[in-house]
Amino acid sequence: MKKLIVVYDKGAVNPLDAYTGLSAIAQPVFAVAPSEHGERVLNVVERLGETVVLGSSASESADRLRGFTPAGIVTFSEDMVEPTAELARHLGLPYHQEPTLGCLKDKHLQRLRLRERGVDATVTRRIRTRADVAAAMAAIDAPVILKPARGGASRDTHVITAPDQGAQLVDAILDRYLPAGLVIEELLGGRWMPAGVGDYISIESAVVDGRITHLAVTGKFALAAPFREVGQFWPALLDEDVRRASLDLATAGLTALDVRQGVTHTEIKLTPDGPRIIEINGRLGGHIHELAQRTGVPSPIEIAGTIALGEDPAPSMFSPPPGVYWQYNTPAPRRPARLAANAHGATVTALEGVSQYTPYYQKGDPLDLNVMTNPLDVISGHSKTHEEMLQQVDRLLDHVVYRLDMDGTEFAVAARELVAI
Repeated sequence: MKKLIVVYDKGAVNPLDAYTGLSAIAQPVFAVAPSEHGERVLNVVERLGETVVLGSSASESADRLRGFTPAGIVTFSEDMVEPTAELARHLGLPYHQEPTLGCLKDKHLQRLRLRERGVDATVTRRIRTRADVAAAMAAIDAPVILKPARGGASRDTHVITAPDQGAQLVDAILDRYLPAGLVIEELLGGRWMPAGVGDYISIESAVVDGRITHLAVTGKFALAAPFREVGQFWPALLDEDVRRASLDLATAGLTALDVRQGVTHTEIKLTPDGPRIIEINGRLGGHIHELAQRTGVPSPIEIAGTIALGEDPAPSMFSPPPGVYWQYNTPAPRRPARLAANAHGATVTALEGVSQYTPYYQKGDPLDLNVMTNPLDVISGHSKTHEEMLQQVDRLLDHVVYRLDMDGTEFAVAARELVAI
């Protein structure tokens, strides 16, 4: 059986799902990042199959991986897209190439490419010094968004209304994002959506030799302030004309970036004037595999692996399932905290519509403050209609209760309160 390198770190797919999704087509060889998360899951990964901990350089790691005679390479982690590309180059394996890679990883370069090719006109400016803020805000009507040029999970993403406010934020966070720096771009306003439904969607796509097939259009729950994602559902709640326009925009975006292969994740804002691209990512979206498993459609992990092996899985658009399949993520607080106790699993799964509760933290764990979107769990469910889904999710917000330790004081807090903390 062919061997497929899976470059692993925290991301869209956990090790067991990666192994399950790929083992029918290849023997996975896990190349694990030397990160805190990588070290934490290393024992699990080593039980699944052959494992290499990545070294201090791509050439050193490639030398160790070359002995497995790999036929392909893939990652499901946003942070590992660039290291995967470097490993692929050393090993002579197909993956995202420059300048496509640069556009997928650098939000400023991506905006410039989309604008140059007439796909999306969102205005952007790169910020590498405090002085850049005033010039950027003179060119873009306030309010604007300030965010890292390279980053994910809504990390250090802020709405800015005045140059002085922007300059203060830049002083506080710029150093950790150099040399790429930050970007300031126009804030896209959303169209009206029913209460609880987000004004953005995501599109998963498979690209084989430049041929683009869109697999699924996923709806989102309304963001928790300021930009915390709290879950998604399939199929999305969209009029057919908006759905078609969004798919066409995703096609144009992937074409503009010259994406040639792989599974991609495109986030699209639904504005009063039509869909606009938020960003295009060169890997599978988070938790999409779990939705696919429950709905019985082909595994997007297997599709990604097949493409990485240089083969054509002949993908097609997933058929929408009966009803609505959803995932809710209880957001962690934005203040420093330690987990004292998870929600009671039996209580959560007894709630109407809920099929599974998976906590992400263990008792005593400090909650990660390095990202904005930082879920405590994923709660999976199924509803007959979108309206029923929204009612079920609203009820669970009062019944999913965590115990947190903040500043030495332990207290119980429900999911509804965590949305506001």
